Amino acid sequence: MKKILIATTALVATAGFASAEVAISGAAKMGLQYNSEGATKTQVLSSATLVVDMSGETDGGLTFGANMNIIIADNGSVANDDTTVYISGAFGKLSMGAVAEADEVAGLSDIGWDGLDVDDVAEAFVGDELGDLDLEYLSVGGHNVNYTYSSGALTFSVSAAMPTGHGADNQDDYAVGVKYTFGDAYVGLGYGDHSYSATYSNSDVEKESAKVTSLFAGGTFGAIKVAAMYSDLSYKYSYYDDSEDLTSKYSASGKAYGVNVAYKMDALTLSMGAAQAKLDGAKQTSFGVGAAYDLGGGATLKGGIASIKDQFGDENAYAEKETRADFGISFSF
Repeated sequence: MKKILIATTALVATAGFASAEVAISGAAKMGLQYNSEGATKTQVLSSATLVVDMSGETDGGLTFGANMNIIIADNGSVANDDTTVYISGAFGKLSMGAVAEADEVAGLSDIGWDGLDVDDVAEAFVGDELGDLDLEYLSVGGHNVNYTYSSGALTFSVSAAMPTGHGADNQDDYAVGVKYTFGDAYVGLGYGDHSYSATYSNSDVEKESAKVTSLFAGGTFGAIKVAAMYSDLSYKYSYYDDSEDLTSKYSASGKAYGVNVAYKMDALTLSMGAAQAKLDGAKQTSFGVGAAYDLGGGATLKGGIASIKDQFGDENAYAEKETRADFGISFSF
């Protein structure tokens, strides 16, 4: 997005301070969404996002800053979509707030204008997407601390969900990731570890954990851009009933994988995405195609159509399928 410099403040009144600046950019979109299984199958969507970037530098060469995304959707109320604060230097970069989970080394691009969630199936087990799964007990939220260090083609990250005084103090949630770039291609490895334990007043003890290992690869090869990923999930739950001296256990394993391919021809980009996630007896499959046409000046026409299928049990068990589509125009400022 194009950035407009709003203010550059030289702190000349206070010796020893370097300059700081604030820049504003933005985005907007309007279009239509369709879902064959929705209560309202076709609906209008519009939104505007204001992005505020603040940055500065100390006399010692440390860079610091913050980023805020302020969004208004469908002419509704103003919401803070994400806020991140950081400081960086030769030691790396430390960020707090709405940070990236370190095991999301390189995700997949979605299909469509606003996004049809084709990529979410492949990304079901990584980062905070794990919290969206319909498991009976698991609860995983986003991380709020991230440290990243880069040296040449190698990037290493570690992130965690640290206590903020708003609960979840009895949960350990962290991730690590490494990415290696060579030319226009990359490979990556991510690992997430999520655990929760609670001891109740009656001495009952509840524990749950999820461990996820993910592999990533992709690159740009001429007019073709490709990205792929695979992840493996191991989930465990136990509940100890002190009154009966009995422990009940539950475990699950899952695998998810997907690929996204885009082909660019001048102003036109064609894309395709496919993914599948399996968790014990449940399976979700997605497939979609999309197109985008760059109108120039920051305006792009985009659209896509996708099929999302949920299946429970074997081939003769319950299954549901929905068709999603969208079309609209996006603007960047």
